[in-house]
Amino acid sequence: MPYLTEQEQLERFEYYTLQLEERILEGEDPEAVVDEVPYVSHLCKPGTFEATYANKIYEDYTGKEFEEIQQGWMKFVLTTIHPSTVNNILKFLPGLYERKNVNQTISFIQYVKNPKDNRYFPLITLTKPTKLDNGMLLWVQPRPDDFGKHTKKMERIVRMDEFKLKHFKRFQQLTNREVDVLKLLANGCNNPQIAEQLFLSRSTVETHRKNLKRKLELNSLRDLMRYAFAFNLVEV
Repeated sequence: MPYLTEQEQLERFEYYTLQLEERILEGEDPEAVVDEVPYVSHLCKPGTFEATYANKIYEDYTGKEFEEIQQGWMKFVLTTIHPSTVNNILKFLPGLYERKNVNQTISFIQYVKNPKDNRYFPLITLTKPTKLDNGMLLWVQPRPDDFGKHTKKMERIVRMDEFKLKHFKRFQQLTNREVDVLKLLANGCNNPQIAEQLFLSRSTVETHRKNLKRKLELNSLRDLMRYAFAFNLVEV
C-alpha cells in the first residue's frame, strides 16, 4: 500500500464511515456491522447521543461492559469523557448534523479517560448526518496511532469502489441542493422538470448545473452517470 499522508488517511476513514452506513441501509444488521469495525465504534441516538450498541473494542477501551455503560449513561459520560469535550459536542455537533448533507462526514476529536491510568487520550470521531429510518447515528472512533493499522481489514468489510474512493472528497463538496439536481439529472430530468420539482427558477437550476460541472469536473453525461451510480443517486 502506498504511503498516505495524515489527511489522506482521514479521508479514507471518512469514506469507510459512509460505506459502513450504506451496508446498514442495504439491510445488514447494524450491530453486526459495528462488531466488524477494528476500531472503537458504536451506534447512538440523535439529540442525546446516548449509545445504543457498541463493539468489543469500545468495551476494551472503557474497561466496562456495554450493559453497565447503558444503565448509567450520564455518569459514564461525565466520568469518562473530558468535560470540555462534552461541552463542545453539545454546542457544535447538533448544528453540524443539520447543516451537512447526508453524503458528508463529520470529524472531531474527543478526549476519553484511560481506565488503566486515568489519563485522557484522543479519539478521532467520524460520523455523518444519518440516512437511517430510525435516526440512528453511526460513530467510528480510531485513535491517532490507529492510522495505517487495520487498513486491509477495513477494505475487506466495506465495498472498495475505486472510483468512489478517488472522488469521495470532491463529491462531499456539493451542497444538498446540488446533490438534488445531480440526482434528477441522472434520472432523466431536464432543466424545466428540475425547476418544477425543486421549486426553483430555471436560471437557478442552470447555476447549479454549472457548479456541478466545475466541482466534479464533468465533461460528459458518462461522467455524470458515474458519480450518480457510485453515490446511489440513480433510481432503479
